[in-house]
Parts: sequence; C-alpha cells; structure tokens
Amino acid sequence: MNKFASTSFLWTELECKCGCGNRYIQRDAINKLQLMRNLIGKPIIINSAARCPIHNTTVGGAPKSQHRATESRPSTAFDIALNGYISKHDLITLAKQVGFKGLGTKYNSFVHVDNRKFPALW
Repeated sequence: MNKFASTSFLWTELECKCGCGNRYIQRDAINKLQLMRNLIGKPIIINSAARCPIHNTTVGGAPKSQHRATESRPSTAFDIALNGYISKHDLITLAKQVGFKGLGTKYNSFVHVDNRKFPALW
C-alpha cells in the first residue's frame, strides 16, 4: 500500500494513534485537507484524524464522533495544530473556503475540521 494518503500527508500522520493501523478516512475529506495545505503553503500538523472505535472511547471522543472510523463509516475529521504560522481565524477561514462544514474552534492548541454534510460550529 502507498505510504502517502495525499501529496503532502503520509498515512502514518492520519491513521489511528493507538497503533491499530486504522486508515478509514473519507477520500473527499483528505482532498480538502490537501487543498488547505496547498493554500497555506506550509506543513500542517495533524494531532488526530482516524480513530478506531476503541481509541475513540479511550480518548473520550463522542460515540458518533466524526473522528470515529470504521470501514462502513470512515472518519471525516482532522484536528489541526496551531503552530504560530497561521492564526486560528485564518485557519478557520481556509477550512470554510475548502468546504469543511464542522468547525471546532473552542480549543487553544488546535482547530477541529470535519467534512460532515451540515454546518456545525462549537
């Protein structure tokens, strides 16, 4: 299997952090993440993307979290680290521009983006 999920992201950056190898991520979500990366012009650090059901529970994720990934319901979510090279406001603006509809902005060290079908902001 190809080690790249997209031009700029390795599967190891996006797969479940528990080591199970879960890589069930919606292709459209990966494409939007790559488009954000292209627009920013600098690397994006992903804190969390796909989570197997066990890992999602372990980290306190919601039972219907957009991160929760199974073969029949791939993850649509990415938690993008704020590293000082882009403001939270600009990151949110770009996420909206590329079509992410789920935006978690209440966090200090990252912004949550996801490819759900309806707008959600928290």
